[in-house]
Amino acid sequence: MYLYAGVVVAERVVSPVFVGRGEELSALVAALDTAVGQGPAVVLVAGEAGIGKSRLLAEFARSLGRGVRVVEGACAELGSDGLPYAPFVTVLRRLIRVEGVLPGPYRQLARWFPELGEAGDAEGGKHLLYEEVLTLVERVAANQPLVVSIEDLHWADAATRELLGFLARNLTQAGVLLVITYRPPETGNGLLGPLLSELARRPRTTTLRLPGLDRQGVGRQLAAILGTEPDAAAVRRVHERSDGTPLFVEALAHAGERTPDSLRDLLLHGPRSLPGPARELLRIASAAGGRVGHRLLAQVAGQDGTGLDALLRELVDRSLLVTAGDGYDFRHALIRQAVYEDLLPGERARLHARYAEALRDSGAHAELAAHAHAAGDRGLALSAAYLAAGQARRSYAYEEQVRMLDQVLELWDPQARLGVDRIDVLTGAAEACMLSGDYARGVEYASAGLAAVDERREPERAAQLLEHRGRLRHRLEATGVSDWERALELVPATPGGVQRGRLLGVLAMGLLPEVDRAREPFEEALAIGRRTGDATVTVRGLLGVGSMTGDLGMLAQARTLADRLDGHDLLMTVPMYEATLHTKAGDHDRGIEAARDGIRHARRYGLGRSRGAELARFAGHSLILAGRWDEAAAVLEESLQEDPPPLPRQALRVLAGYLSLLRGDLARAADAAAAVEHTGNGGLFPRYQLLCLLAVAQGNHERADLLLDRALADPALTRIYSSDARPVLVAGALAQRARLAHGDGRDLRQRVAKRQAELSAADTALGVDGPLDRAWQIMLRALIKDDGWDHAAGAWRELRQPYELALSLFHGARAALAAGDRPGSTARLREAAWLAEDLGAAPLTREIALLGRPRSAQGGLTERERDVLRLIAEGLSNRQIAARLHISPSTAGVHVSHILTKLGAATRTEAAAIAFREGLAGVLPRLA
Repeated sequence: MYLYAGVVVAERVVSPVFVGRGEELSALVAALDTAVGQGPAVVLVAGEAGIGKSRLLAEFARSLGRGVRVVEGACAELGSDGLPYAPFVTVLRRLIRVEGVLPGPYRQLARWFPELGEAGDAEGGKHLLYEEVLTLVERVAANQPLVVSIEDLHWADAATRELLGFLARNLTQAGVLLVITYRPPETGNGLLGPLLSELARRPRTTTLRLPGLDRQGVGRQLAAILGTEPDAAAVRRVHERSDGTPLFVEALAHAGERTPDSLRDLLLHGPRSLPGPARELLRIASAAGGRVGHRLLAQVAGQDGTGLDALLRELVDRSLLVTAGDGYDFRHALIRQAVYEDLLPGERARLHARYAEALRDSGAHAELAAHAHAAGDRGLALSAAYLAAGQARRSYAYEEQVRMLDQVLELWDPQARLGVDRIDVLTGAAEACMLSGDYARGVEYASAGLAAVDERREPERAAQLLEHRGRLRHRLEATGVSDWERALELVPATPGGVQRGRLLGVLAMGLLPEVDRAREPFEEALAIGRRTGDATVTVRGLLGVGSMTGDLGMLAQARTLADRLDGHDLLMTVPMYEATLHTKAGDHDRGIEAARDGIRHARRYGLGRSRGAELARFAGHSLILAGRWDEAAAVLEESLQEDPPPLPRQALRVLAGYLSLLRGDLARAADAAAAVEHTGNGGLFPRYQLLCLLAVAQGNHERADLLLDRALADPALTRIYSSDARPVLVAGALAQRARLAHGDGRDLRQRVAKRQAELSAADTALGVDGPLDRAWQIMLRALIKDDGWDHAAGAWRELRQPYELALSLFHGARAALAAGDRPGSTARLREAAWLAEDLGAAPLTREIALLGRPRSAQGGLTERERDVLRLIAEGLSNRQIAARLHISPSTAGVHVSHILTKLGAATRTEAAAIAFREGLAGVLPRLA
């Protein structure tokens, strides 16, 4: 056992999960290469207990294989009965007794290991002992690279430190790598500093400092432990409680809010061993709830001066508290929670009452509310919570505002003199939820307010709640129109009514992309806004009319007006409309710029989780189209880590899955597809593109066709923007080509022809919405007819979309090859290969390479593939080929797939034609 921040932790616990240490592992491998190529090297690995030092070393050792000897030793805990030189005794025992290394003589080492022979005299023993250890290590390394790891150096005795320093100074044999783990000196053995300084100054020394895992790393560790992807809220909670320490992440993986008993006992070992006054001060600090200022702690503790400083010094020296600005915090949140949970109920109430009294006139309303509530003073807690909600609102801390208003509602007293009634609080909470992104909870608040308000007496108030609930429902599940329509019924249709203009604006936005229904309310809202001078109404009108007409000038006017609305939601809405128009026009750089500008505004005003996530979808989409895939992946991942609301989260997952698919990471693409497949929401119609293309990549062509059938039958097809619908149709057309390539027979060809006719009909019904949509239409028609690929390539080249350009060039090359135009095919493939490789589009790169591979006289086919090709030319199905050749139908299918790829054929019929034309495998033309 050993201590971490006063906590007893099982010694060198090696978690089965290894995440987030790729750079450190690479550094260890590089250090070993240095040791072998240049001379002995040292790696210092620093980190708190439980941070993963031992796990890193174990993974490093596992990765080396049999070509490198790895021996480990560990220092015993200070104060234990361990022997001097304990880690080196373990290391040498392994070399001598396990590895069988017995070059000698070793007179001093024989005192430890009698099998080495007769022990020498004690005189001059230490110097000779060090020399013998040095000799043994270098002789072993002369035959095979040797890694010597010494763990927990912070507990090293003086003899161990001295021997380690001697080795580091005197090793000359290449191939020796010393790996040393320790806790930072400021929290461990103060005698370690000089040795570490000496080691760090030596040539070929690498220092690695292991931080806690970031939230993404914690999520990966939890997923590995739980066997399923954890939700973002659970990841955030565990990350905050564990500080990213892998040992604590593992302990908390299956726990709820309360600290697990097994972990609590470990965490309380240090605090319970404190002297009485220090233990009491630690308990007082635990009731603060987090960081506590020195002055406040002194006031609550009832003491100050040197006495308090001495107690605090003891807590800091024992690594229970750390200094934080002008105050103190627990070194780890779990230690604070364990100490707090160890308090008796009466102790807690008294401590919170003392904190509340000390904070009464401080202006720290949130802290005061928390302590007053815990102390049982409901009146003080209510008034403080309401004031704290106002502070949070002014600071753009909307989640905190919701939390405080929730406390106000919990403590509500009609007699309290807050200047508002309960409906006001519910209205404010619903609006705060809209800003924080907690839409489902906001719907509950708005519904509660509507249940309490009298529509006949207060129609405007009811209309406001309906407006809020409609916006919340729209962002939650793409509904809300009925609430806005009802609100408009309550608001008089008098000219110039600002509330009516605001309702018309949000209604029209909710009706899009049904332009015919949205046009009239947008135009009326714009007229009201201009007549009244109300900026919010005017901005909504300008956005709607401008987007319907493609008038970027109107959007520029909207942006100018919105810039005056400090922190308003419309500041983030304008960039969404700008990004949409720029993307439809194929101006991806301006679309990306607009979306990123909106993301910056969203984060500045505390809306990163809500509106920022919606804007990240626009940015990610445009970045993917522009071929800036690394940037797209970073934007999508960062936004997903913020636990966005359901709809934007699903949209972000669709994009992330699509990008993974393009890069060839089918596992991640499949995870994303599983998360979005059953959303049942028209707002996520593009998910069909991911699902369909993933099924094709997995070789499940019937499933791909089934998904296309669902997409064509989905009512959302006629309601969404055509630029969102056509990529799904293109995916469906690709799926049909894949079906033909891996199957044959008149029935299949008829079914594919029918599906292609359905795709053509859907294409005609959609119309065209800008240059990007036009390019998708050109590509769709090229896929259906297998013609016009140069036209498609030209459209994508003009829009500067490298992936779609490469794909069009690839299909054009295959068509040229099938027509016997080998030079034309080669030129197209050369450009496609460059584009695909530059993007990192691994699957497309492989297909291009296979199609471009030079064919021998037999087309590069194996003997079995030539047999299969002859039967393909006879018109046999996979099952018939399997029966003829006495193989399974699936094996026959694999052979057919390889043949098509090698010949650059899209279908079996095309493969037979190529074989006949080029005299492959003795294929004869089929007679009608």
